[in-house]
Amino acid sequence: MLNRGKLRLITIYEQYLMITIGIVLMVSGFYLFLIPAQVVAGGVTGLGLVLNYLFDYSISLVVLIFNVLLLALGLVILGKRVFIKSIYGSLLFPLILFLFERFIPQIDFGNDLVLAVVFGGTLLGLGFGMVLKYGGTSGGTDIPVKILNKKFKLSISLSVYLIDGIIVLLGIIAFYNINGIIGGLYALIAIYISGKVADMVIVGSNSKKAMHIITDYPEEIKQAVYAVIARGITEVDIKGGYTRDSKTMLITVITKQEYYVIRNIIATIDENAFVYVTPATEIHGDFLERESD
Repeated sequence: MLNRGKLRLITIYEQYLMITIGIVLMVSGFYLFLIPAQVVAGGVTGLGLVLNYLFDYSISLVVLIFNVLLLALGLVILGKRVFIKSIYGSLLFPLILFLFERFIPQIDFGNDLVLAVVFGGTLLGLGFGMVLKYGGTSGGTDIPVKILNKKFKLSISLSVYLIDGIIVLLGIIAFYNINGIIGGLYALIAIYISGKVADMVIVGSNSKKAMHIITDYPEEIKQAVYAVIARGITEVDIKGGYTRDSKTMLITVITKQEYYVIRNIIATIDENAFVYVTPATEIHGDFLERESD
């Protein structure tokens, strides 16, 4: 007799546990590696590092203040949905960073920026990937990125490059007497590493995936997906080679941010569905790359 694994629903408790672990990993990457090396790898934490160096402000306090201000801005411009989704990570991140500042000693790297960038970028990417995979956000510059995307129609990637680029430039200026322009180049390497690691954590190395769903409840799954993310789905009639049972296979191309959402939709409707995900490259035709709100 064949034993089939069921598609398990990720509970809200597991979701927030994994988001919390992800944020702890992100803080570890910043606090243990990037901050001691004075590498400003973008984000509100990078801005906090600059202000800490110039004015001796607590980095966690700077992050908290900016996150609260950005939350308020997000509520006004992007609406309640983005505000609610962002509030947990936006407040937890500076809290965890504050606890690290109080109780955990930093690592002295001397002049070895390579180790700091490699390990810091990897931990940052692991944590950020976990946060996104389980439907969360770390707050901070995520909100102005979405504002630029919504109000000025800039792509998400261009918005990220623009905002992080400005913060990295501020870091180069602030720490020029210490690292020169080399500090900025190392920051770019850290950002690249974290981005690649985050992509692999979320749903493999490719940012777009073809999701194949073999289910006895195709209509219910289709309607649920349409209602939540409005992603197009192709329906194919198939027959099991072993059981000879007639079934329906749904095929959809998704972005990395949509994987968690669709996975939980399927698990809620049909825990016995057979799902497999493959890289989707060379996509042509009507595919709109939506970013999660």
